[in-house]
Parts: sequence; C-alpha cells; structure tokens
Amino acid sequence: MIDSLNLVIVGASGYLGSALFASANKAGSAIGTSPLGGSDLLAFRLDAPAEFDYGQIRPGDVVLLTAAISAPDICAREHDRAWAVNVTGTSRFVQSVIDCGARVVFFSSDTVYGEREDEFDETATCNPAGEYAEMKREVEQRFAGNASFKAIRLSYVFSREDKFSRYLAGSAARNEEADLFHPFFRAIVHRDDVVEGALELAIRWDEVPEQVINFGGPQVLSRIDFAECLREAHLHDLRFKVTEPGVDFFKNRPRFIAMDSPVLARLLGRPPRSLLEAARLEFGSFSNIESFHD
Repeated sequence: MIDSLNLVIVGASGYLGSALFASANKAGSAIGTSPLGGSDLLAFRLDAPAEFDYGQIRPGDVVLLTAAISAPDICAREHDRAWAVNVTGTSRFVQSVIDCGARVVFFSSDTVYGEREDEFDETATCNPAGEYAEMKREVEQRFAGNASFKAIRLSYVFSREDKFSRYLAGSAARNEEADLFHPFFRAIVHRDDVVEGALELAIRWDEVPEQVINFGGPQVLSRIDFAECLREAHLHDLRFKVTEPGVDFFKNRPRFIAMDSPVLARLLGRPPRSLLEAARLEFGSFSNIESFHD
C-alpha cells in the first residue's frame, strides 16, 4: 500500500510533478523537490546532483523523476546547458539514488520513437527526433537492464492547466481566433491517468516486468481534434484557423507519433480516458471561461 511506501517527487512544483506530489501526499507521505525549495519542498537542482541530501532516501523508496528542461527548442538552442541537466546531472542523481537501494521512475518522452504514423507499442525501435529526445534516450540507455530503473514514455499530457488548453481557453475568452498547427498528431493522455498510473507503477513495481512503459491516451489526435473536443466539452465559443508550420517547427517535433499504451491500461485496470471524457471531467466544475482563469 502507498502509506507504507516512501515516495520522492523530483520536480514537485512543475506541471506534472505538482499533481503527482498532491496525490502522493493524500495517499500517504511523500517528499517533493523544486529548484528553489519552500512550501514543504526541498531545494534541489539536477545540474547540482552532489548537493542533494541522500540521507532522505531509504532502501525501497521510489523516486519519481519528472524534472527536466523539456522545451525542445531550448534543448536545441542551449544544448550544453540542457545536456548538463537532462543527461549528466540526471544520470548522476539516478545512480546515487540506486546506490542508496531505492528505485527510480524516469519520465521520458514519446519523441524517442521519432516519426511514426503506424500504431506501435513499447517493442518498437527508437529513432529519437531532436536533441530533447536524444537526451531522454541517452538516460534510458545508460540504465537499460537495471532492475531499479523504469522509464515512462509520455505523450502530450492534457489537463485544463496544460499550455495548449490554456491557449485555447484564452483565445475563446478574448473572442480571438486560435491558430492551430497542422499536421501534429499525438496519443494525448489525461494528467489524472498519468498520476494514477505512475503511482500504481511505484506501488506494484515487482508486478510490472517491463522496464519501459508508454503513457498515452486511447486515440491519436491532431490539434484540430483537440480543439474540437474542448469546444464540445466546454469552450463552445472557440474559433480557430489551421496553419501549416514551417520546417523549423518539425526539426525537434515529429508530425505523427501513433503510440499505443497496453501496459498503462493494465496499471489502471481500465482503458485510459479519451480526450473528450477527460475534458468533461476537467471542465465540469467550471461554469464559465472567466472562472477558468481565476
């Protein structure tokens, strides 16, 4: 049970880490970190792994490592700084945690697979697209075969707080036409499913033989599909136009990643939610667009 398991959330002030930390704390005790610390979080930066207090880590603990420089364009433009955080610092931290007798869930990315229009699962060959994907793949490979290391390959993670949903909601609130890049397809997954699946993985570690697990939703959707789902669920006045982005946009972002996630469904004990189901849950408690921005 989770109340007998000590969890450490690295990146607990971030978009995904904060949701993980909140859920882990509700179910039991958890330690969270952020670059600046405060608000019950330990100060920790992945580019300074030697400064972490490893006395906080006990044998059998599970560390959920969500922190990274995750913007593909920043990873390309500031490669050395991103590598120092995403590969060098991350790898040293992971190794130190494992040396303490603990286990690590590393949050990777579906971009390690590269461009793929055909449906695939975890057995597919990797072909990283862009520097960010290469960094994630490098860490995966450094710990391949280590029984204390598992990697979650995330698709786009939806909630009412994700960047694209906020852009669409803001456009609707201002009565402005949103600009959607197309083609751009992902197996969009609900953040609540990611949190639930990751915590199940931590709790049932020994029941999951796979070292790499895809975390995607049940449908591969474009940004047009995405906008139409949110318009049907809540943003009824949303207007948008479609733009084909320049080639530079796709240097670090595949157009299609048609990822399937059979292990995630097993962890959840049900299929992951569709985007429309997730949108109705996310926006169900909001009576109007203005309340979304409060």
